[in-house]
Amino acid sequence: MRVAVADIGTNSCHLLIAEARGSSYQVLDTLKERTRLGACLDEQRNITPEGERRLTEALKQFQELAHAAQVSEVRAYATSAMREAPNGKEVAARVSEASGVYPVMISGEREAQLTYLGAAHSVEFGADNLLLDLGGGSLELARGGPEQPDHVISLPLGSVRLHLTHLQKEPPGPRAVKALQQLVTKALEPHLGTFRVGSATRVFGSSGTFEAVGAAIAQRRGVLGVTEISVGGFSFEVSALGDLVRDLQKLTPAGRIRAGIDPRRADIIVAGAAILEAALRAVGAERATVSEGAMREGMVIEELAAQTHWESGLSARQRSAAALAERFMVSLPHARQVTALAQDLLSRLQRRGESFPEEAPSLLSAAAFLHEIGQSVSQSSHHKHSAYLIRHAGLRGFDPRQLELIAQIARYHRKSAPKSSHIEFQALSSIDREGVAKLTAILRVADGLDRTHSSQSQIVDLHREGGSWVLTVAGVTALDLAGAQDKSDVWRQVYGELKVEAAQGS
Repeated sequence: MRVAVADIGTNSCHLLIAEARGSSYQVLDTLKERTRLGACLDEQRNITPEGERRLTEALKQFQELAHAAQVSEVRAYATSAMREAPNGKEVAARVSEASGVYPVMISGEREAQLTYLGAAHSVEFGADNLLLDLGGGSLELARGGPEQPDHVISLPLGSVRLHLTHLQKEPPGPRAVKALQQLVTKALEPHLGTFRVGSATRVFGSSGTFEAVGAAIAQRRGVLGVTEISVGGFSFEVSALGDLVRDLQKLTPAGRIRAGIDPRRADIIVAGAAILEAALRAVGAERATVSEGAMREGMVIEELAAQTHWESGLSARQRSAAALAERFMVSLPHARQVTALAQDLLSRLQRRGESFPEEAPSLLSAAAFLHEIGQSVSQSSHHKHSAYLIRHAGLRGFDPRQLELIAQIARYHRKSAPKSSHIEFQALSSIDREGVAKLTAILRVADGLDRTHSSQSQIVDLHREGGSWVLTVAGVTALDLAGAQDKSDVWRQVYGELKVEAAQGS
C-alpha cells in the first residue's frame, strides 16, 4: 500500500509519499514548496489571490508526483493560515477544483496529535514527553506517553505571525525580541500546570525552525554529521538557544545567511528561535531534542494503521475487493469512506422499514469499494470502465449474477440513472432491476457525501418528514453537501424526496 500526504502550513507545504513496509513504512519521495501563505493575507486575514495561486500550483505538483508514484490522490491537511482565514472554505473549494486535491482544515489540537504521532516514530519517547511544534501561524504543545498525547494546546504564536507583528525592523534588536518573548511567556502561563516539565520529562521539538536552530547550534559547536537536512536526534541546551537568539537579533537577513542560516529562512529565523527559547524557558526545560518526524509522518502512520485495522476485519469477499482496488490504484481512504457511508445508509433505511434482500449489504459493499476502479483506464466514462473491470478483473467470492449486479451498481454511481433503454440493465430480472436501483440510490448519495475525498462526513440521522427523507450529516463541507444533494436523483425516484443538511455546529 502506498499513500501520499501533504501538510499545508503557514510558511510552506510538504508532500510525503510512502509505502507500507510491515509495521513501518519507506519514504518514496518528498517535496517542499515555500508557499508563504502567512504573507498572503489581507487585513481581514483572508487568503489573497496570490496565496491561492501559490497553493494551487503546489498541490498540482504534489498530485503529479503522487500519480508518478502510482498513488491515486493526495490527502492534504491545512493548518493555521487556512483554518483562520474567513475565506478559507471558499479557497479550499476553488483549489480543489483546480488541482484535484481538497485541503482539509484541521484544528490546532488535531495538528498537535498528528505531530506527536509522527515524532513518536522518529525519536525515542519515554514515559513522559513534551513536544513543541512551531509553525508559521501557531505553536502547539503536546504531552503524553510513548505513543499518544494526553494533553494538547494550540496557540497563535507562529514564527511568521509574530515576525510580521513584532520584528519588521532589521535588525530587530533586543527590545523588540524581548517584547515578543514576553508575549509568548504570558500566553503560556495559564497552561503551565499541565505542561511544566518534571525531572523525568523528555522534551522534543518538531518543525523546520526547530531543525534550523538545532543545525545552527551544532554548527557553532563544530558537531560533525549535522546539517539542517539531517539533524534528527540532536540535543541542545536551552542556554545555547538563548545565545543564538542574542547573536541573530543583531544581524540583518544577509548577515544571518553569512552566519550559516538557510537563505529561505533568514527573515523569520529570529522570531522562530525567540519563540522557542521563550516557550522552553516557560515550561522549565533545560534541554531539547530535535525530531524530524512531524505532522505529515503522523498522517502516514495514521493512514497505514487505519488500512491495517480495516483489513483485519474483512471477509474473503471484501479482501478480494480490497486487493482489486489496490491493484488498480483506487483511493483506498475514499473507498473505505464511501463504503462505510453506504452501509450506514442501508442499515438506517432497513430500520425505517425499507426491505432489501439478504445479499444487499455484500453487493453494496463491493460496488462502493470498487466504484472508482475504472479511473485507472480513463477519467472520462470511468463509471462504465468500472463496470467492465468488475465483470472481468477477477473479483472473487461472487457468482456470475452477483458480479453483474455489483458491476451495474458501480456503473450507475454517476451520470445516468438506470434506464430500460440500457441493454445490460434491461436484461436483468425485474427483481434484480429493483435491487440495482435501490442500492444505486444509496451509493450515489454516499459518494456525494465524500465529494471532497476528505473522509470527514458522518451520518447523524435519517428520518422521514411526511413523504420526504431528511439526512443529517456532521463533519461535512459545503461541497460534500452539494455533492450528496446533486446525486440524490435516483434516491428521489426510488424512495422519495431527500433533503441533505449539516448537523448543528458542523
